[in-house]
Amino acid sequence: MKRAAMILAIVLIVAAYLFGFWPQYQQARAARAQLAAVASELNHAQGQVRLCRLENDLLAVIRQTSDKNYGTASKLSSAFFSAIVTELPRESDPNVDAALQTVLRQRDAVTAALAQGDANSLSLLQPLEADMAKIVTQSLGGQD
Repeated sequence: MKRAAMILAIVLIVAAYLFGFWPQYQQARAARAQLAAVASELNHAQGQVRLCRLENDLLAVIRQTSDKNYGTASKLSSAFFSAIVTELPRESDPNVDAALQTVLRQRDAVTAALAQGDANSLSLLQPLEADMAKIVTQSLGGQD
């Protein structure tokens, strides 16, 4: 009888532990899943912000170039292309990555034109503006 009571007590203790543990375990599991989803959304949003910042940086280069401030435009251009190089390893969308690579291929031509104070440098920058607008739109989930 004492043995049966002891086994019954152990079974009741284990059952009480499991009834208390299981809901908490499920809540913790759901919270971890929700945290992972939010972290993923945050990472995507941060990527979009960085792409918008790149577009803004390019617009600043274009503005300085149109004002014929080639020295300032050259510095801003260097920062813009360096930021693209920094962004490339972070980019998870292969289409955006390829589009950024296309923009980056124009670095030498733009840098040389701005260094020479070439008035035609603006004509090199304008297609990049369209490319960056397309990249940002694509990243934000819009259509081409």
